[in-house]
Amino acid sequence: MLGQSPLILTFAHMRAVVEEKFSLRPCDWKLLSVQHQLKQKDVFTVSPTGLGKTLTFWIPLLFNHDGIIIIVTPLNITGEKNCNEAILHGFPAIHLCAKTATDQTFKVCDTGSTFATCPF
Repeated sequence: MLGQSPLILTFAHMRAVVEEKFSLRPCDWKLLSVQHQLKQKDVFTVSPTGLGKTLTFWIPLLFNHDGIIIIVTPLNITGEKNCNEAILHGFPAIHLCAKTATDQTFKVCDTGSTFATCPF
């Protein structure tokens, strides 16, 4: 995540903001992941499908408005899904893949997209 790191927030404060924005109550492991991200530490999250790992990508954007999140996914469909969900929640997002990696796309990215998904 790029940008200046904000003050590290308490779980209670982060949980309240997340509940207001997403109507979800994040688990402690998600908030711990977010705290590490806000400290600009690399985070590698492993958990079963359906436990809400994607939420841990979005939460830091609620507290670091200059932040940029880049998610690398193994499949285009996963990248598209993450991008669409981010947009649905009000985050500017773009899905980069061979089909969309055009000069025009990179001009748009340069103007303020804060969330990108890229298949590897």
